[in-house]
Amino acid sequence: MATQPPLPGKLGEIQKALEADVAEIKKIEAEFTKVYGARQTLIEKKNENEMVLSEFNLMDGEATVYKLVGPLLAKQDLPEAKSNVEKRIEFITREIERMDKLEVDFKSKIEEKRKNVMKLQEDFRRIAMQQQQAAAGGQPQ
Repeated sequence: MATQPPLPGKLGEIQKALEADVAEIKKIEAEFTKVYGARQTLIEKKNENEMVLSEFNLMDGEATVYKLVGPLLAKQDLPEAKSNVEKRIEFITREIERMDKLEVDFKSKIEEKRKNVMKLQEDFRRIAMQQQQAAAGGQPQ
Protein backbone atom coordinates (compact mmCIF):
# COMPACT_ATOMS: atom_id res chain seq x y z
CA MET A 1 0.00 0.00 0.00
CA ALA A 2 1.54 3.29 -1.10
CA THR A 3 1.58 6.06 1.46
CA GLN A 4 0.43 9.52 0.54
CA PRO A 5 2.68 12.52 1.12
CA PRO A 6 2.00 14.16 4.47
CA LEU A 7 -0.57 16.93 4.47
CA PRO A 8 0.26 20.32 5.98
CA GLY A 9 -0.89 21.55 9.39
CA LYS A 10 -4.12 20.45 10.96
CA LEU A 11 -4.97 18.14 8.05
CA GLY A 12 -1.71 16.27 8.62
CA GLU A 13 -2.52 15.81 12.30
CA ILE A 14 -5.97 14.49 11.45
CA GLN A 15 -4.49 12.16 8.82
CA LYS A 16 -2.04 10.71 11.37
CA ALA A 17 -4.82 10.25 13.93
CA LEU A 18 -6.97 8.51 11.30
CA GLU A 19 -4.16 6.16 10.33
CA ALA A 20 -3.46 5.35 13.99
CA ASP A 21 -7.13 4.62 14.71
CA VAL A 22 -7.50 2.44 11.61
CA ALA A 23 -4.38 0.48 12.59
CA GLU A 24 -5.76 0.07 16.11
CA ILE A 25 -9.10 -1.19 14.73
CA LYS A 26 -7.27 -3.80 12.63
CA LYS A 27 -5.25 -4.89 15.66
CA ILE A 28 -8.37 -5.22 17.83
CA GLU A 29 -10.20 -7.13 15.08
CA ALA A 30 -7.27 -9.58 14.83
CA GLU A 31 -7.42 -10.15 18.60
CA PHE A 32 -11.20 -10.53 18.39
CA THR A 33 -10.77 -13.23 15.74
CA LYS A 34 -8.33 -15.13 17.98
CA VAL A 35 -10.68 -14.90 20.96
CA TYR A 36 -13.64 -16.00 18.85
CA GLY A 37 -11.71 -19.03 17.58
CA ALA A 38 -10.63 -19.97 21.10
CA ARG A 39 -14.21 -19.60 22.31
CA GLN A 40 -15.48 -21.93 19.57
CA THR A 41 -12.86 -24.53 20.57
CA LEU A 42 -13.92 -24.26 24.21
CA ILE A 43 -17.58 -24.73 23.28
CA GLU A 44 -16.67 -27.90 21.38
CA LYS A 45 -14.69 -29.21 24.37
CA LYS A 46 -17.55 -28.38 26.71
CA ASN A 47 -20.01 -30.28 24.50
CA GLU A 48 -17.67 -33.29 24.39
CA ASN A 49 -17.29 -33.28 28.17
CA GLU A 50 -21.06 -32.96 28.65
CA MET A 51 -21.53 -36.02 26.44
CA VAL A 52 -18.95 -37.92 28.52
CA LEU A 53 -20.75 -36.90 31.70
CA SER A 54 -24.11 -38.04 30.30
CA GLU A 55 -22.51 -41.41 29.45
CA PHE A 56 -21.14 -41.64 33.00
CA ASN A 57 -24.63 -40.91 34.35
CA LEU A 58 -25.98 -43.88 32.39
CA MET A 59 -23.48 -46.25 34.05
CA ASP A 60 -24.19 -48.06 37.27
CA GLY A 61 -21.91 -47.52 40.26
CA GLU A 62 -20.05 -50.80 39.68
CA ALA A 63 -18.97 -49.96 36.12
CA THR A 64 -15.27 -49.92 35.33
CA VAL A 65 -13.86 -46.74 33.83
CA TYR A 66 -10.45 -46.43 32.24
CA LYS A 67 -8.48 -43.27 31.73
CA LEU A 68 -5.88 -42.89 29.00
CA VAL A 69 -2.58 -41.89 30.63
CA GLY A 70 0.08 -41.64 27.95
CA PRO A 71 0.09 -44.98 26.13
CA LEU A 72 -1.61 -46.82 29.04
CA LEU A 73 -5.19 -47.28 30.16
CA ALA A 74 -5.42 -46.78 33.92
CA LYS A 75 -8.40 -47.96 35.94
CA GLN A 76 -10.34 -45.11 37.57
CA ASP A 77 -13.29 -45.03 39.97
CA LEU A 78 -16.54 -43.86 38.40
CA PRO A 79 -17.19 -41.15 41.05
CA GLU A 80 -13.65 -39.82 40.59
CA ALA A 81 -14.04 -39.79 36.80
CA LYS A 82 -17.40 -37.99 37.09
CA SER A 83 -15.90 -35.45 39.47
CA ASN A 84 -13.00 -34.77 37.10
CA VAL A 85 -15.33 -34.24 34.15
CA GLU A 86 -17.64 -31.97 36.19
CA LYS A 87 -14.65 -29.86 37.27
CA ARG A 88 -13.46 -29.68 33.68
CA ILE A 89 -16.92 -28.52 32.55
CA GLU A 90 -16.93 -25.82 35.27
CA PHE A 91 -13.49 -24.61 34.21
CA ILE A 92 -14.43 -24.55 30.53
CA THR A 93 -17.66 -22.69 31.33
CA ARG A 94 -15.70 -20.01 33.23
CA GLU A 95 -13.29 -19.68 30.31
CA ILE A 96 -16.18 -19.28 27.86
CA GLU A 97 -17.65 -16.55 30.08
CA ARG A 98 -14.24 -14.82 30.15
CA MET A 99 -14.06 -15.01 26.34
CA ASP A 100 -17.59 -13.57 26.10
CA LYS A 101 -16.50 -10.59 28.22
CA LEU A 102 -13.43 -10.10 26.02
CA GLU A 103 -15.61 -10.16 22.91
CA VAL A 104 -17.90 -7.50 24.38
CA ASP A 105 -14.88 -5.37 25.32
CA PHE A 106 -13.38 -5.73 21.84
CA LYS A 107 -16.68 -4.85 20.17
CA SER A 108 -17.07 -1.71 22.29
CA LYS A 109 -13.46 -0.66 21.60
CA ILE A 110 -13.95 -1.16 17.87
CA GLU A 111 -17.20 0.82 17.94
CA GLU A 112 -15.51 3.63 19.88
CA LYS A 113 -12.62 3.75 17.38
CA ARG A 114 -15.02 3.72 14.41
CA LYS A 115 -16.96 6.65 15.86
CA ASN A 116 -13.68 8.50 16.36
CA VAL A 117 -12.66 7.75 12.75
CA MET A 118 -15.98 9.11 11.48
CA LYS A 119 -15.53 12.27 13.55
CA LEU A 120 -11.96 12.72 12.27
CA GLN A 121 -13.12 12.22 8.68
CA GLU A 122 -15.81 14.84 9.21
CA ASP A 123 -13.24 17.27 10.69
CA PHE A 124 -10.88 16.53 7.80
CA ARG A 125 -13.55 17.34 5.20
CA ARG A 126 -14.59 20.51 7.03
CA ILE A 127 -11.03 21.84 7.33
CA ALA A 128 -10.20 20.88 3.73
CA MET A 129 -13.31 22.74 2.57
CA GLN A 130 -12.33 25.81 4.60
CA GLN A 131 -8.83 25.74 3.14
CA GLN A 132 -10.21 25.43 -0.39
CA GLN A 133 -12.50 28.39 0.18
CA ALA A 134 -9.64 30.44 1.62
CA ALA A 135 -7.39 29.55 -1.32
CA ALA A 136 -10.13 30.47 -3.79
CA GLY A 137 -10.47 33.89 -2.23
CA GLY A 138 -13.52 32.96 -0.17
CA GLN A 139 -13.98 33.60 3.50
CA PRO A 140 -10.86 33.36 5.68
CA GLN A 141 -10.66 30.62 8.29
